[in-house]
Amino acid sequence: MPELPEVEVIARSLADKIIGQRICDVEVRRRDLRVRIADDFEQLVTGREICSVYRVAKYLVMQLDSGAKLVFHMGMSGRILYMHAPVPEKHDCVVFAMQQGYSLVFNDTRRFGLVTLLDGEGYRSLLGKMGPDPFSEAFNADCLLNMHGKARIKSVLMNSAVVVGIGNIYASEILFTAAILPHREVSTLSREECCRIVESTREVLKLAIATGGSSIRDYRTPTGDVGNFSKHFRVYGRKGEKCYTCGGEIQVEKQGGRSTFFCKHCQK
Repeated sequence: MPELPEVEVIARSLADKIIGQRICDVEVRRRDLRVRIADDFEQLVTGREICSVYRVAKYLVMQLDSGAKLVFHMGMSGRILYMHAPVPEKHDCVVFAMQQGYSLVFNDTRRFGLVTLLDGEGYRSLLGKMGPDPFSEAFNADCLLNMHGKARIKSVLMNSAVVVGIGNIYASEILFTAAILPHREVSTLSREECCRIVESTREVLKLAIATGGSSIRDYRTPTGDVGNFSKHFRVYGRKGEKCYTCGGEIQVEKQGGRSTFFCKHCQK
């Protein structure tokens, strides 16, 4: 599933290409996504100008000149491609014909993604109750220190009510960088450790964005390129391999139904 860095890369790439363009035509080939695409979607989107493109959590948002917002979520396998005269593919769900012969294509093999048009109320209902963005000042050590109970830090980082946009890949990498074991209970963390986690979160996500994100399965940039952050993985997907820092063996455990990678020597 594309996480925050991948969606940020998509947003930045598209912003350079489609802001100021009008959507000349819309073809919905599959309406049966996670939320069914409305019957009047084409009518409401065709002819509208794209005023801005940005990311909110793992959502891609395009502000239209009508005041409505075109919102995408990649789900498990969604991709957005910006191509000149694209050759139709089997899992193309929505095709937006842009100016100068280009098309914006939402392709989703598993159809868990989202393509929807929202007004102000719908937008606030979908995105208004999320936690802070990891790059905002609102995400700080107190977000973690104020938590009680037996919640484990990796699960907390993946909880969008605490901080948005972090999935399994980046949670493992962040905690290695912060030298914190993923199964530590948040209530056992010191302020200094919480500060390290916040700093490591920003460090890892910035590097992931700079390297184009992580292409594990389906993710590609809008121009079809793969992300290169996987070349920087220090623990994720490296079960049984040597830790680059200490030479110990990278461990993997199931946590919340997901594989969690760590080094028991470097992380405490």
